[in-house]
Amino acid sequence: MMRALVAVLAGAVMVSACSEGVSPRPPPAVTPGQGSDSAGPLEPTDVLAGGGGEVQPPPEPVDEMEVPPVEAPPPSGSARVVGAASVPVALSQVEQVDVDFVVQGVRGKGVVDVEFITPSGRPYEKQSQPVEAPPEESRTLRFSLPVAGTLVTSSRMTGTWQVRFFLDGVQLAATPFTLDP
Repeated sequence: MMRALVAVLAGAVMVSACSEGVSPRPPPAVTPGQGSDSAGPLEPTDVLAGGGGEVQPPPEPVDEMEVPPVEAPPPSGSARVVGAASVPVALSQVEQVDVDFVVQGVRGKGVVDVEFITPSGRPYEKQSQPVEAPPEESRTLRFSLPVAGTLVTSSRMTGTWQVRFFLDGVQLAATPFTLDP
């Protein structure tokens, strides 16, 4: 920095000394550490913005991993019967019952289980599907219960069925559907 100052001053002296073809005299040699006043070398804190004080180390970088995580809401879900069985329908007119389950708040990977419960309250069929999603996204899974040509029609299992949904063993939703005689 001192060399830059000396070069600027030397240039200024040269320009001011020029007069009608007379060449300027070279500036006197300046040795490092030599100043124009008798105060001696400046302390590093005297040139800091704000007028000095103690030199402070730069702030530590913030590690993004140290930021406390925001608590995600607990998993939740909703279910609805789709297709022909979404309203009460005659048993003979149903091929299968389709139920959509929308799950939110999955933390990584999980397993969704569905139980189809007969009108008499007994479990009839259980199905499972893996699910994977970040907590802020939702996933829709479709489950189907075959009806035509199964024990449901041959045993005339009519009435209101229940469908229960579980994520990793915790029940999140239930929905009914009705098969009329």
